[in-house]
Amino acid sequence: MVYDRLAKPPLPVVLAAAAQHMGLMAVTLVFPLLVAQAAGADAAMQGHYMQLCMLAMGVATLIQAWGGKLFGRTGLGSGFLLPAVFAAAYLPPALQAARIGGLEAVAGLTIAAGLAQIVLSRLIGRLRPYLSIEIVGLVVFMIGIILGIVAFKLMTGIGRPQPLEPRGTGTAVLGLAVMVGLSVWGGARLRNLAVLIGLAVGSMAYFGASWIMGLPLVDSVAPFEMIRWPLVVPDFEITALPGFLVGALACTLRAFGDIVASQKAGDRDWKRPDYPNIEAGVLADGIGSVFAGLIGTFGTNTYSASVGLSVVTGIRARRVAVAAGLGWVLLAFLPGSATFVLAIPPGVLGAALLFASCFVVLAGISILGQRMLDARRTLVIGIGLLLWVSFDQMPGFYADNLPEILQPVVTSSLVLGLLTALVLNAALRIGSRTTRQFAWLPADGFAPLRDFLRESGEAGGVRADAMLRLVQLADEFSHAAPALAGASPIAVTTRMDEYRLEVSLSWTGTALEPGPQPSLDDHVDEDGVMNGVVLALMTRLADRLVRRRLPDGRHEILCVVEQ
Repeated sequence: MVYDRLAKPPLPVVLAAAAQHMGLMAVTLVFPLLVAQAAGADAAMQGHYMQLCMLAMGVATLIQAWGGKLFGRTGLGSGFLLPAVFAAAYLPPALQAARIGGLEAVAGLTIAAGLAQIVLSRLIGRLRPYLSIEIVGLVVFMIGIILGIVAFKLMTGIGRPQPLEPRGTGTAVLGLAVMVGLSVWGGARLRNLAVLIGLAVGSMAYFGASWIMGLPLVDSVAPFEMIRWPLVVPDFEITALPGFLVGALACTLRAFGDIVASQKAGDRDWKRPDYPNIEAGVLADGIGSVFAGLIGTFGTNTYSASVGLSVVTGIRARRVAVAAGLGWVLLAFLPGSATFVLAIPPGVLGAALLFASCFVVLAGISILGQRMLDARRTLVIGIGLLLWVSFDQMPGFYADNLPEILQPVVTSSLVLGLLTALVLNAALRIGSRTTRQFAWLPADGFAPLRDFLRESGEAGGVRADAMLRLVQLADEFSHAAPALAGASPIAVTTRMDEYRLEVSLSWTGTALEPGPQPSLDDHVDEDGVMNGVVLALMTRLADRLVRRRLPDGRHEILCVVEQ
């Protein structure tokens, strides 16, 4: 069964899907846990901090799932199954702030980052040329790879005293094998529950191995107490602010990419991003981070792994997001709940994350494939990718040679790759609007006109589906062209930019006008009927079609296709 965004799955399906997403979301609790440890929090403080973190995830998820109007005017929340989790983009500056000013500084700067996202959400439309769809695809692709690497480290135990430990890595591989097997060979019901079943099998195997080996089942136990607030009072540490602002930009683009991927997953005829929906989603993302900072925790962001999970299971209903959000809120108020959440073995969580990251990578590639990549876009994507890879391969180089002003800004490979792509995209936009002209003789057939349009599209780097519609428009016009222009050439002008494709067709002769209704009558004007059909088809294919008479007496048709 496939459940779309507004579907109402049965309650057992909703609860099972919500449990799968909550299991994946639990992976990101390690980020605020690391921040709490960097701030010197003791075990009791860490347990209470985790409860507040669960509350922050739940509330931010509910805001994102709402998809309604704030005060009847401003859209708030994308309305997709897009849970909120703790953002890796905030981790490096948060660790720095925790060491300098404690959890108070992390909370204050998280509020500042959330406010920055709120401002950016109001500027998405104006920033559209600089946040182009190929950069969104690049971000989704990079995040998918980063998630996969994190998952691999969790599975293999890299960074732990004993990597590749049979108890940890073996049970993680078992859980991954169960997920893969059920998703490939299982029935419809089993595919929907593949991740949940894999998590259960891997966890039971881990606990069984721990019992046989005489090891503790759970590494740490949280205090059995109700949620406590406030733990800290937000403070402001200016030295770590640049890193949080860059993190806010990275989270904005990640939310942008996740929402676009969700739009595409739920619409087979998807053509272009729905920008009002994206603005509402980014606004919800920013408000979620502000709430997280106000209660004293870490910044949140949409979760790409959940997009991948919803694609593989076919369950995209927003009710699942509501159930997951309420689940985290209930867990936050359950005494000792942090122990329950953190009991899931890290390796098994890594297996689920690796499984979902495969679909995130594919979503990024798919979004990149929407463009006919010209030299400008190829350089933006290629250089951004190469510098992204180089940051982790040569960390010492950047630490030693980056100017001091950029040190607190370039805190991770994702930030470096993203900033590189944004700067290059802005710099290379000079002259990005292309205009080309061509004199087409209808007697030569449609092929020369088709080749000219395709060359113009490749030069402008337009979307493949938009280019296809433009070629179809010209194909329809070519059927009527001989009767309209006779042996005279037709002037063809194309104008292409980030937003739209325009093709202007002007000629001397007869105007293209609506004709009589098709009829079997012998006296019907066949050319007029054909012209009417051509005009009707062109009007349907174009987003806007304008017919007019030029000052020099020629007739012109302007066809506009939005990107």
